[in-house]
Amino acid sequence: MRREEELPPPPPPRLAAYLKAIGPGVIMASLAIGSGEWITFPAVVATFGPQLLWAAAFSCLLQAVLAVESMKYPVYCGQPVHRAIQKLPPGPLGWAWAWTLMLFIPVIWPAWAIASATAATALQLGRLPGPQDAPLLLFWSLIALIVGLLVLHIGWKIQRTLELISWPLVILLFVTVLVGVLAAADLDDWSKVLSGLGGFLTDRGGLPPPEKIDWLAISGAIAYIPAGFGFNLMLSSYARDKGWGMSSKIGYISAVIGGKRVELSTQETPFKINDENLKRWKGWLQILRLDGWIVFSLLTFITVLMTSVMAYALLTPEQAAGLRGFAIAAAQAQALSNTLGGVAWIIVLLGGFWILFDTQWGLMDATTRTLTDNFWFASERVKKWARGDVRRLYYTILYIMFTISVVIVIGSLTLKWASPYELTLIGANLGLFALTVAYPLQIIVNYKFMPKEIRPSIIVTIVLIAGMIFYGSFLVGAIAQTLFNVKI
Repeated sequence: MRREEELPPPPPPRLAAYLKAIGPGVIMASLAIGSGEWITFPAVVATFGPQLLWAAAFSCLLQAVLAVESMKYPVYCGQPVHRAIQKLPPGPLGWAWAWTLMLFIPVIWPAWAIASATAATALQLGRLPGPQDAPLLLFWSLIALIVGLLVLHIGWKIQRTLELISWPLVILLFVTVLVGVLAAADLDDWSKVLSGLGGFLTDRGGLPPPEKIDWLAISGAIAYIPAGFGFNLMLSSYARDKGWGMSSKIGYISAVIGGKRVELSTQETPFKINDENLKRWKGWLQILRLDGWIVFSLLTFITVLMTSVMAYALLTPEQAAGLRGFAIAAAQAQALSNTLGGVAWIIVLLGGFWILFDTQWGLMDATTRTLTDNFWFASERVKKWARGDVRRLYYTILYIMFTISVVIVIGSLTLKWASPYELTLIGANLGLFALTVAYPLQIIVNYKFMPKEIRPSIIVTIVLIAGMIFYGSFLVGAIAQTLFNVKI
């Protein structure tokens, strides 16, 4: 029988206490801005028009709800939500391997390392790199991967290290985009892009006609807003390591430099259902909602709105149609230089470099920690091999991911396997399946493993069902185009 304890009190309702308490949403926001908000969705808006802005807003709503729901489980019993999912068929090891396929495969594509290297190379050369600059691009890509790997070795908590890095990077990019959009766009541009919030009322919900649609580009952009793939598992793991609620009794994943061996419990420790604990639960919900709704979702939507307005104002559809990946950002930087001078080139590329740099190592950690959690929960043999030190498992998975990423970088830049933009879309669309199944799994967890006193309202459940249908529709479109060359 599981022991039940008192739920630790939430932070007091003061601004300073709340700012200190939040964190997981900041980390995920920095990853989200580096993928969907900076590259993929502005490219869709510039190419196809703003009619799909409603889908970006709806995606932010859907993922905000899922974010809060997934972070409730560690507050309730200390463990991330994938601990509950492992109780379902096909069992712990079955789910551990399933998440490996659904998360590891979409995220191993090091698109963000190459994209950040593109920005660094462009800053160095004063122009976008061409085929002749492949050695320099390879150099900066490997630097991005190596520095990211080193960052994940530092700190008493890896989660805390990423949180401290993410705050200034998010602020930096937000200010960069704000300056750019104020310089580039007028009220007419804002009005036309904002009209896209009503795009679901138009033919095909704002989607281009079948003969012009590119499902890989559109579904990839929508999947990455705000985060996509298994972000709910990642947020739940960060909430555990942050020490919210009952998680303070469980442990966390520490780094090898500055950290120490910490016992990471696999046991759930739910709190007693009584009046005082339910009152404290409501206090913790305020933290979850602030972190999930405001920091993770609203902040990223404002960013994607600004980047979309800037792309729409600076690039014609004809210009955007011939551009892919970081070339979209570079083209905007060149156009901005007509207004702000040469400093625009530096501002946009430097901002892009840092946020994409952060995205690469953030995704490496988020995926590694989720797989580490799953196998740590699922296998006594794994814990015995690791000698009870979760860091042995974490860094083994991290080094495997790093090695595969290096091979793909070298192959992409020397053998022309794929461009950074193609790698980004591959990852986004492969992750659509994990994003789609996350919603029904969360409903099952809510009703099967959460006490009725803290289950969500029927409205939340309806939103979770809508998420499954919404992302499932884009998944169907991407599969039909990729496997059967059918555009619907």
